[in-house]
Amino acid sequence: MERKNMVVLIVDDEESILSSLRRLLEDKGYTVVTYADPKDAIEYFRNNLVHIAMIDVTMPGIDGLSALNRIKETNGLTQIIMMSAYATTERVVAAFESGANDFLLKPFNNLENVVAIVEESEKKLLRWQGVFKQLGAL
Repeated sequence: MERKNMVVLIVDDEESILSSLRRLLEDKGYTVVTYADPKDAIEYFRNNLVHIAMIDVTMPGIDGLSALNRIKETNGLTQIIMMSAYATTERVVAAFESGANDFLLKPFNNLENVVAIVEESEKKLLRWQGVFKQLGAL
């Protein structure tokens, strides 16, 4: 899969986070879709293929962990990276127990670290897709 076909969905109620992550990841060749409202993001996810989702934990309406659960119910292969400026040990553990693949602390002090985590998620997804292709499931 060419990276330009790799869709990253970013869900955060902060426009500055959405725009900076969009620019960063589009510059690396990803197709990026952003939503400030988690309800809209979940609806988009249900109707479109998303490879990697980056979700803020604390948002109005639907919190990030609820969004994570809904996304995992729809497509368990989607790689989920949770993000939070208000992380606690309990939140991080809850995210991983719900199926998150990684966790980023905001503010992002090192944008190359963000890119490395997205690239690692991409590699993991491609490995899983390879397994399913060998099994004849894809």
